[in-house]
Amino acid sequence: MADSAQLLRVCMEVIRDSDNPLTQEEVVARVIGEVVAEPIAGLVQPEIGAQIGKYTAEAASIGWLSRTNGWSLTESGELALDAFPGGRLLDEFKLRTNEFRMQRDLALADLPGTERTIAQLVDVVTPGFWTSSDELGKAAGTSAEEVDSYLVDAGPAGAHRVLRFDGSVPSNDRLHPRFHGTDLQRKLATEGVTFDSTGNASERQHLDAASLRERLHWEQEARDSAPRRAWLVRTATTAENGLVTRWRAEGFVSMPAEGLRSLVLPITPDQLRSVVDDDFQHESYNARDVRFEELNGFLNRMRTGDYVITLNNRFAYFGRIASSPSFLADDRVAPLRRFARWEPLVPAPTLDQLPRSLQAKLRSTSSVVDLTENLGEIEQVLRDFNAESAEPSAEPHVELAFPEIAEGAGRDLLIGDDWLRRQTELLWEYKQLIFHGPPGTGKTYLAQKLARLLADVNAVKLVQFHPSYTYEDFFEGFRPTQNKDGKVEFGLHPGPFRTLVDAARKKPGEPHILIIDEINRANLAKVFGELYFLLEYRDEPINLLYSADAGFTLPENIFVIGTMNTTDRSIATVDAAIRRRFVFTELHPAVPPTAGLLRRWLDEHVAAEPESTFNNDAPEVLEALNEEVGRRDLALGPSFLMQPSIYRRSDGLARVWDASILPLLAENHYAAGPEALDRYSLDTIRQTLADRRT
Repeated sequence: MADSAQLLRVCMEVIRDSDNPLTQEEVVARVIGEVVAEPIAGLVQPEIGAQIGKYTAEAASIGWLSRTNGWSLTESGELALDAFPGGRLLDEFKLRTNEFRMQRDLALADLPGTERTIAQLVDVVTPGFWTSSDELGKAAGTSAEEVDSYLVDAGPAGAHRVLRFDGSVPSNDRLHPRFHGTDLQRKLATEGVTFDSTGNASERQHLDAASLRERLHWEQEARDSAPRRAWLVRTATTAENGLVTRWRAEGFVSMPAEGLRSLVLPITPDQLRSVVDDDFQHESYNARDVRFEELNGFLNRMRTGDYVITLNNRFAYFGRIASSPSFLADDRVAPLRRFARWEPLVPAPTLDQLPRSLQAKLRSTSSVVDLTENLGEIEQVLRDFNAESAEPSAEPHVELAFPEIAEGAGRDLLIGDDWLRRQTELLWEYKQLIFHGPPGTGKTYLAQKLARLLADVNAVKLVQFHPSYTYEDFFEGFRPTQNKDGKVEFGLHPGPFRTLVDAARKKPGEPHILIIDEINRANLAKVFGELYFLLEYRDEPINLLYSADAGFTLPENIFVIGTMNTTDRSIATVDAAIRRRFVFTELHPAVPPTAGLLRRWLDEHVAAEPESTFNNDAPEVLEALNEEVGRRDLALGPSFLMQPSIYRRSDGLARVWDASILPLLAENHYAAGPEALDRYSLDTIRQTLADRRT
């Protein structure tokens, strides 16, 4: 089964392999003939024809096809077929067409609203089609006269495809001067438009208002689906701060190229890597890696329409990339450059007016930094400062906040609402909270319940630490994977914490909570690594152990709830560094909300199951046991006895006592003999209670 990515390749190969230029109908027929035995997934034949029409028009816009007396492949198109095998051809096609769209959008950005709409509609009238001023007016919501006025004054590219309503060529008074003296009928015929004997264009190739609006909708969908990125580009030294003024005045952004040969652009990442390794072989491998990442970001990863930010003194300046890169060998200060449209914000925002996580990334010393993970914050800043290029928000801006703990939220948990609110306040203020206490006190249960009260279920992740747990398991590390050739190679894979952080960045207004069960069971310094620092200083960027992320920070909407068993002596104590970064809440059988919990639970259980009449003295038995144990840290929590089966049969409590409680106490008294447990037997504890009552 072929996929839709194959359609573009087959289309271009059919045109390449033809001895003569092909009409649109011939292209469609031959492509369908190629794939009829292997249908394109999700497309039927009429849809294939429409998709081919889009592909050919867009391929022409980026120089891969030409339409002179029919479709033919250009030299650039042939190179693309060879350079981008398989689905990579479609990926490159999308990148180039999106860049072309962004360049057109930026070129039209200064036009008034109606004129901009007319220009956009003219753009979608591709070679081989025509329209009229009347249809353009209907599609743009204006008059044919206003359309004619704009076309005569501006003469945009594609204006020669706007004919009279009957398909005849307009008179000179309705044409831009650059079309005077041009045989427009011949020009259109070379693009594939057919004319009858009276000189009227084929009605079959006529785009009416509905067709124009549909094509404009396609264009908008393509723009919306195009990935947007954001970049920090800064001058190499503070001495070059005057260069920022030049960038903004002349409408560009640049990178220095001292020591770098003159480049022929475009250049592939592999070619760029070879150039950097050769030209800077005197530098360390790390310095060369940094140079490559910065140059590759500027030359290859950056795209038209991306946001760009730079700093000058304490001010931040925002703009949009407006062109592909170029190399000006005669400009020693700014040889590598891209055109940019800088926002005329007066006054420009200062660094301390920006979101704290964005401030942290902007403190990076690198010349080029990918800020895409802060894209939402950047767009919000532009909206807040009424920037011309601000994208309308797809979703309303949401301030980060925990939901209110509703009245009665603790009822199902058999604890008070005030206790839940107190834990919520602690977590909000300190970001990291640990529930600690002896076993059976409901630490993990309450951590999960609290997290789900404060965050969406999909924004809560639970991990359990153990002695062999590492940074690579927790955050990210290299792991073996099998590639397409069956060979084993190592790739960088995210752990649960990295995955949660990445998700949190996409929704900065929503809390994301990580629950770490048995947090003190692992070597915490080994697991957290450099992340220790971020737990306390979230806004300060750090370099990660494995990733090339420049200035990694921890989002404000990441919260951590840990649980810690204080009884198990085999677990290393938590060091002062982790204690300073967390606040602690004790869950102990003698302290609310755990105190009295078993009696509250049992009363509700008996009310729901009146036949559960056995062992109703369990709460008092457990309390007497903990008194007999005598050590606060070795007490047992009520969860051991919160099992309905205990109260449905006479021997229910004895079974749990012998199978669960006594073995645990034996571990705590491993140095004493078996007789040490005699005083903890169920009969002994019950006898103690009976003696007290008498």
